[in-house]
Amino acid sequence: MTAVQFKPQPQPVASQIELSSGQQAVTSIQLGQVAVVLGAPGSGKTTAIIQLVKNLIAQGLDPANLLVLAASRESANKLRDTLAVALQMATPGALAKTISSYAFGLIRQRALQNNQPLPQLISGSEQDRILAQLLQEVLEQDIDELGFPSHINRQVISLAGFRAELRDLITVAIEHGVTPEALRQLAVKHSQQQWQASAILYERYLQQLAGSQFRGRFDSTSLLHEAATWLGQNPQDIKFVIVDDAQELTPAANKLLALLGQTAGLVLVGDPDSATLGFRSADPRSMSNLAEAVAAASGRTSQTIVLEANVSARPAQIASVLARVSRQIDTARAGRQRKGLNSLPNEEASTAVEGQVFISAQAESAWLARRLRELHLYQGIAWQDMAVVTRSRSTLEQFAAALSHEQVPVHILGAQAALRDEFASRMLLVACDYALNPRQLSIAEATEMLSSALCGLDSLGLRRLRRSLRREELSADGSRNSDELILQLFEAEGSLATVAGAEAKRACKFLKTLFEAQKLATEAASIEELLWHFWSNSGLEKTWFEQARAVGQVALQANRNLDAVVALFAAANRFVERNPNLAANLFVQQQLALGLPEDSLALGKDDQLAVALTTPAGLIGRRYQVVALPGLEEGVWPNLRPRNSLLGATALDGLQTGRIEDPAQSTRSELPDELRMLYKAIGAADSKLLISAAESQDAQLSQFIGLILGQIPEAVNFKMPQLTLRGAAGFLRRNLATAQSAESSATAVLGLARLAAAGVVGAHPSSWYGLVEPSTVQPLTDLQDPEASVYLRPSQLENFLKCPLHWFLNAHGASDSAFSAHLGTLVHSIFEQTAGEAALQSEEQLWQLVESKWHTIDFESAWLAQAGERKAKQMISNMVQYLRKFNQDGGRVLGSEVNFQFQAGRALVSGQVDRIEQYPDGTVVIVDLKTGSKSFSAAEAVQHPQLGLYQLAFQNGSFQELFQDQIEAAVAGPAHLGGAKLVLIGDTKPVERQQPSLADDPAFKAHFEELIATATNGMAMTDKYFVAQVGSHCQDQNQYGSCQLHLIEAVTFVG
Repeated sequence: MTAVQFKPQPQPVASQIELSSGQQAVTSIQLGQVAVVLGAPGSGKTTAIIQLVKNLIAQGLDPANLLVLAASRESANKLRDTLAVALQMATPGALAKTISSYAFGLIRQRALQNNQPLPQLISGSEQDRILAQLLQEVLEQDIDELGFPSHINRQVISLAGFRAELRDLITVAIEHGVTPEALRQLAVKHSQQQWQASAILYERYLQQLAGSQFRGRFDSTSLLHEAATWLGQNPQDIKFVIVDDAQELTPAANKLLALLGQTAGLVLVGDPDSATLGFRSADPRSMSNLAEAVAAASGRTSQTIVLEANVSARPAQIASVLARVSRQIDTARAGRQRKGLNSLPNEEASTAVEGQVFISAQAESAWLARRLRELHLYQGIAWQDMAVVTRSRSTLEQFAAALSHEQVPVHILGAQAALRDEFASRMLLVACDYALNPRQLSIAEATEMLSSALCGLDSLGLRRLRRSLRREELSADGSRNSDELILQLFEAEGSLATVAGAEAKRACKFLKTLFEAQKLATEAASIEELLWHFWSNSGLEKTWFEQARAVGQVALQANRNLDAVVALFAAANRFVERNPNLAANLFVQQQLALGLPEDSLALGKDDQLAVALTTPAGLIGRRYQVVALPGLEEGVWPNLRPRNSLLGATALDGLQTGRIEDPAQSTRSELPDELRMLYKAIGAADSKLLISAAESQDAQLSQFIGLILGQIPEAVNFKMPQLTLRGAAGFLRRNLATAQSAESSATAVLGLARLAAAGVVGAHPSSWYGLVEPSTVQPLTDLQDPEASVYLRPSQLENFLKCPLHWFLNAHGASDSAFSAHLGTLVHSIFEQTAGEAALQSEEQLWQLVESKWHTIDFESAWLAQAGERKAKQMISNMVQYLRKFNQDGGRVLGSEVNFQFQAGRALVSGQVDRIEQYPDGTVVIVDLKTGSKSFSAAEAVQHPQLGLYQLAFQNGSFQELFQDQIEAAVAGPAHLGGAKLVLIGDTKPVERQQPSLADDPAFKAHFEELIATATNGMAMTDKYFVAQVGSHCQDQNQYGSCQLHLIEAVTFVG
């Protein structure tokens, strides 16, 4: 192959672009010169760079000898594309790149020359994992050997915050080239005990990176130092270096550029007021410091060029805000670039800056959403030309959810959460973890998988599945509870083969996929194969893709899910490429342990048709027509809490940069960095700036509100409707309901009719709550069929009599049982074991039995567990008191947890009696144990339906065959039904409530038989409807709280 030498063709500088005097000075820079170019936002820095590149190439500079660097991957890509369009010529490689990309290229070149493994980057999440492992080893040993101060104890070291502090300290040390030994010396010199101890961990970290597992791999900071070391020994043929956004340069980057500048021209372009990477040790003064150092080292002089502010770049009102903010920032050896901002003409009538303070966060979100939609719909500003900027990632996600709810399409720039914390990627990791490590699951693990999107069961579907499994178990005379049956599904393939229902089919499909994955795992399948097996069988790709094309919270989550899945597969691909011989299980365990998001090589989606949501650091290289700064609260933005104060990373940085001489006197304020980020965000706005905050007792307005607006607006509410078709439908419906005249009603009706004709959800009366026709009026049980019976349980009768609608909702899967119900079940089981010859009677014995099964109850929080324990101990104490009295009365237990069934007209009554007791006179009493907090009066007990049905069961012979021998042997005379009673143990003392015997009162017996007849017809739905008996019980959380939704007025049925 013949080598072709590139010969650039001189291109004249474009004459059609009118350059400012400052830009002309930039384009006049000659080869070998050193210069600093300062310019406020919108002053034309990028244009000056483009024209300088064209001019240098026109002078004969080979593009291969030209290096253009940008501060981020996105800005480098934009600058590269802009240069390619401007030059219209072939080049031997990308004209613009990040300094990390250039350093990576140098290390790759070294590896090729020395026949070494090609370099790879260690991601931030991997670095976090390495440190986590190191700290875990420390915690398993004697931490006193490290020598940390007393306030940094074992508990502190175990926190994620400590790991973050250590990571920051190590990063600062590597940035400044401070070795572990140097850190120890600094610790002794400045009496910094935490540095002395941290140096040990720092050294272990470096030893870990030097091991065979990380051969040829570097974290981002070490990469720059390694590249600088090699560059010092192997000079490159670079003739000219241009750095955009040079205010973001870190110490390691400065070191590399200083070496390049020894033999090349160097132009640093930026604005120290816009620096956003101070948390990475970037120093705004480094532009001037680096230029002077390079010039002095090579006998040259450094030139400073200031670009004048462009009057047409933005409205004067925004420029005035920039000027006010910049005056609060130290100059960082610059400042002249601000002059143009102050001299721009003032426009009093301009609305380029809007500011509002609201009485609630909801009002603020509603206002912001409406303003963004107004700008898009009325002024034609594209969604992708608008950005919402907040100080922190957590605030960003809150506004993402709020804006999506208001039908504003949004896209969060940058990495999401760790893969283990993302909904979509976590479910795949959990499934793979079980496939690779089959084991006895906990019920929480099993329900997590069944309720994941891979299976698709919601809480209602899961409950129905539990009931189906329980019915199958009872029909086979089994006694396992639903938890045990759920766990059995994961142990035996085909456990659902005989279970009917949509939920069972869905779970069966998922379990089939899971068992197939286990077989793949035994065949040493790669992690990529396992992930693809679950993903391809889930059917989620089509579902989420269709959802992601819409607008709203569902679309936002669908987009996030797809991004997480792509990121997971990318991480798996990197793992397999780097570690072809390692087991898939290692990847899963690593990902489940990582607390930081994976670094992504994906390009920023600036062309996505959505509002960009980002932090100030994400604005590097980006500009928007509209920038919104919501959530301006003190403590949020500015966030003045000291950073890196525990291990002194900030003090170490200040010591190395010369800002301080003694770490003990380090009183660095975070305000300058916060102001620079604010300046960066404001400077990204080309035409409009939106400022907002919510004021409340818990939130104080940010000092930046007054700085930006010049005053503090009065807090107001925001009641305007959503600027959406659905919002218009709701607005017109409200007007229709509150109309005071026929004309107003007609206007609202006409508007709703037009919206309904267009298919807008919520506009047509057929979708209004309360007006929708029932889906069916067919009876649940056809009593015309002589063989049909209504299945009636005594525990449900009271619910039906109090509220038929609530009974229907609860009986057909509309509620989940809380921990209190599980606690009651446990206490009932203990009560059962107090019967018989070997009965447990002492409080200590009973509590030991409770403790042995305490783990079976799933408490949502620690305080609930503590409350449950107190409640259980009180129940046991009450139970023991009742049992002592029972024994003193000479009673004996004939049976506990006794099942019964009898026919009463068209009802088949079945249930279970807690306890049947007999006293010395032969009287039999049926006992129902109540563990809840609800109290029953004596009158309520007399009319209690459940007790009445228990007595009817006795009179219908349901217990005769089972207990006849015991009854005859126990007393001389025949057994007599003495009634039933409630034993209440859920309060401070045991209480008994009696119900008279039905055997002594035929009219009383007929009353309960009539209740059964009424309930039979009602439960069969012979009247076609279930009526809601509205009362105080509807909103009682301890009774029928699940009905509250049906009592709210003006609820739209969405369908």
